[in-house]
Amino acid sequence: MKEFIKNKTVTYNLMSFTGFKSLIVFSLLLESPKSYSEINDFFKNHEYIKEPVSIDTLRVYLTSLRMMGCEIVRTSKAEGSKYKLVLHPFELNVTEEQVKSLVKVYKTIARNIDLKELIMLEKFLRKIAAMVKNPQLSEALSKVSSFNSLDMSLVENLIAHCEKKDQIIVVYNSPRSGNKHIEIVTDKVEFNNNKLYLYGTSLEYEQYSYFLISRIISIAAVRVSKSNLPDLKELRVGYELRINPSELKLTDDEKLVDIKDGILTVENSATNPFVVKQRVLSLGYACKVLYPESFKNDIIKTLKEMREEYLNDKIK
Repeated sequence: MKEFIKNKTVTYNLMSFTGFKSLIVFSLLLESPKSYSEINDFFKNHEYIKEPVSIDTLRVYLTSLRMMGCEIVRTSKAEGSKYKLVLHPFELNVTEEQVKSLVKVYKTIARNIDLKELIMLEKFLRKIAAMVKNPQLSEALSKVSSFNSLDMSLVENLIAHCEKKDQIIVVYNSPRSGNKHIEIVTDKVEFNNNKLYLYGTSLEYEQYSYFLISRIISIAAVRVSKSNLPDLKELRVGYELRINPSELKLTDDEKLVDIKDGILTVENSATNPFVVKQRVLSLGYACKVLYPESFKNDIIKTLKEMREEYLNDKIK
């Protein structure tokens, strides 16, 4: 310790050769089966060791691990003659009750943290699930996951582009026209009705839009120079909500105008009528549109068409 404090350098004098190198071999085999040459290359490139290990010395480290309770086998030549860690005494065991508790904790935390924190939580639990030899944990987490079937790296990249308001081109699997390239000036990534969306200005439609991230296949390109944004017309829609104020979560486009006799008046300012329409319909019977008249009539028409569809199904 005195030597380390004096020189701030890790040397062989500060470590047990066998113990330290055995732990390195253990960590390598935890990742995947490794051949002698792969282990040797790692030792040669290690920042402290920087020298090869002989096959006889490697056997010493493997013996040390076996004495600790590890089961290590050698694969066939066809499989690369690799050392494979079959079993070790440090495996995490999670009971059925603990699985239920982890799922309950996830549900509780997920409702009260922001998107970046939720991604960190998701990656942490996925890592634990991968280390635990209990498929019930992975299955249970996948059922409640906010990112089920989503590519986490893609989500993180989209968030990073939104923070810089980048102009990107994505390959999007449209339900109507199949795979297509869409150019977007990114704004935010956000949940809506438990589904994750990318929001931004679509240069194709010249309006503020949102796209289901589960349909985004990849980011095809990032524009170095941004296009001039089109002059977007803002739509202001007012509606009443019969809802407990504590239960209302306003979107970025909404503002609370008034509360009177238990009725909340909200104004939504957006450039995409479809986004506002989806928001109003999602609020259900608790929402009543006040203005403008044209938007109100459009909602009434949509509700009538929906009613007719249900009545027709009932007759059939």
